[in-house]
Amino acid sequence: MASIDDFKLFSREVLTEPHEFWRRLRDEAPVHDMDEGIGYTVLTRYEDVSAALRDPDTFSSQLSRRFPAGMSAYEDSPAVKEVLKDACPYHDVLTFVDGDVHARHRRIARRPFTAKHVAELDEIIKDTVAELLAELPRGEDFDLVPAFSIRLPIIVIGHILGVDPEHFDDVKRWADAQVARLGEPLDDDAENLRYAHDFVAQHQFLFRQVRDRREHPRNDFLSDLVNSGEFSTDEELVLISAQLIVAGAETTASLITTMLNLLLDDPALMARLRDDPALIADFVEETLRWESPIKLVHRIATRDVEVGGRTIKKDSVVLLMIGSANRDDAFAADAEEFDLDRTDGRKHLAFVQGVHMCVGANLARAEARVALEGLLAATTSIRRGHGVPHRRSSLTVRALENLPLVIS
Repeated sequence: MASIDDFKLFSREVLTEPHEFWRRLRDEAPVHDMDEGIGYTVLTRYEDVSAALRDPDTFSSQLSRRFPAGMSAYEDSPAVKEVLKDACPYHDVLTFVDGDVHARHRRIARRPFTAKHVAELDEIIKDTVAELLAELPRGEDFDLVPAFSIRLPIIVIGHILGVDPEHFDDVKRWADAQVARLGEPLDDDAENLRYAHDFVAQHQFLFRQVRDRREHPRNDFLSDLVNSGEFSTDEELVLISAQLIVAGAETTASLITTMLNLLLDDPALMARLRDDPALIADFVEETLRWESPIKLVHRIATRDVEVGGRTIKKDSVVLLMIGSANRDDAFAADAEEFDLDRTDGRKHLAFVQGVHMCVGANLARAEARVALEGLLAATTSIRRGHGVPHRRSSLTVRALENLPLVIS
């Protein structure tokens, strides 16, 4: 049997299918040092990951403590640096800052994502789902990911932030660029350059939107942000808006696709949800636990700290493996099994925990629930199409790149 050290964090096998690696780490080395990249300490057990998430004083989200390029752990090439000169100068905001600054940013950013506001968005989500479903072909192959999974959350977050429809296709590309810069190192500098150009394009777009909202306010959240008087610079506004766009576009798209893929493997479960749509909310939660869209979050140790009998040194870059923690048997019985009827998985970490819990969690849940309700109500059959689903190779995101379907 291969040893734990034979698993490589950045290998394609682990990036696409990490569960065996995570299981071995939970059993044998729940606090594990890896020397790939800039070097990481990996936590995989629920108890340890949860405790770290709830201790921002020790496990800081301010990645610039260690990351030379703010959001990226790796030194950019001269060509990439030249492109990034036109990006928004990096500042620690929202997800990547702690303390009073984070509390202020979070208080402002969560306004459109409270349960009350999400309930008000419910009709917009339902109407969007209905419109997208009406465009799907019947009785022939199509790919759910670009046709539905990605479009729904982008349209909804676009509505909230006031992104005009002609830019919806850009949003996914921008989100991919941000995720890539936070993920594994890329060997191909041409790919790094492409992401850098997309990164710059998003920032320049948002700068234009900020100026426009200042001069011509609309009935959208971005106008509220710009004219609130609570931000000292346009740079803060741009970077916070960029984070919200990524969160809105990425997590829900992955979740919707994963739900359908899971149901295709379990026709009896699909039939059960058709017969009793009230179970769909529980299905969303169990999917979040069982196949968390975000695999991990980065933290920086602010002091020497003991975890699981090991000392994590100050300034260590710590990977909190959310996806692994949610499959820990110490958290949920037979956690590797999907169980719609389980009652012990509700405190999953898919949306993180503590002060940095995802501000859009309520929205993601609502979009996923309404999407599945709509798909099941509008069809009598959902089956796999031709072609094989491919898993995205990513350090941070657990997602399918495609899902061929035939519906009728």
